[in-house]
Amino acid sequence: AGAAAIARAKARKQEQQAGSEPAEPADPRKAAVAAAIARVQAKKAAQQQVVNED
Repeated sequence: AGAAAIARAKARKQEQQAGSEPAEPADPRKAAVAAAIARVQAKKAAQQQVVNED
């Protein structure tokens, strides 16, 4: 469970960094989509780590 918490914290940091960077003014939706994808990937990674710990 500790590894999952670390993965979640890392994902949150990446999202914050992506949000603080000036996104292309042409398409702010791209940044939102990228953040959503990162969130899903982090969730999958956390689930895999929990399974591996058992």
